[in-house]
Amino acid sequence: MTTRHLAFFGILILVCTVSYGVAANTINDESMQSYYAAWTKGDVDGVMSYFTDDIVYADVATGARSSGTTEVRAFVQKFVDNYAGVKLAVASITIGESSAAVEWVMSGGTGDEAWSIPGVCVFKIVDGRFSSATDYWNKE
Repeated sequence: MTTRHLAFFGILILVCTVSYGVAANTINDESMQSYYAAWTKGDVDGVMSYFTDDIVYADVATGARSSGTTEVRAFVQKFVDNYAGVKLAVASITIGESSAAVEWVMSGGTGDEAWSIPGVCVFKIVDGRFSSATDYWNKE
C-alpha cells in the first residue's frame, strides 16, 4: 500500500468518525431549546421528532403515562389542544451521555390571570433521541 493510499484511508476514517459523532450526539443545548419551542408553538410533529419509537412519557403530577408513538402523540396533542398559548421556557439544561435533565417554567395568561409553574423533565437518550421523558411539577 502506498503512502497516498494510507493518507486516503486515514482521511476516510476521520470523516466517518466525525460524521458518526455528530449524528449520534444530536441532543445538545440548542436542540433542547428547539424541543421546548416546539411544545410552545403547538408543533406536535416537531415534538414527536425527538422521540424514539418506543418512547415512554410520564407526567408524574397528573399520573399520565404514555408508551409508544401513538399514545405519546395523543398526549402531546391533548396538551396542545388544552393549553394553547402556554409557553415553556428553559431555565437550565444538563446533558450527559445517555440522559439529560431540564428545568423549565410553564406560563400562561395575562394580567391578574397570569400564572407560572416550575418543573423538571428527566430524559433517557438513545441514539440521539429521547426514549423516555418524565416530567415532575407541582400541580397545586
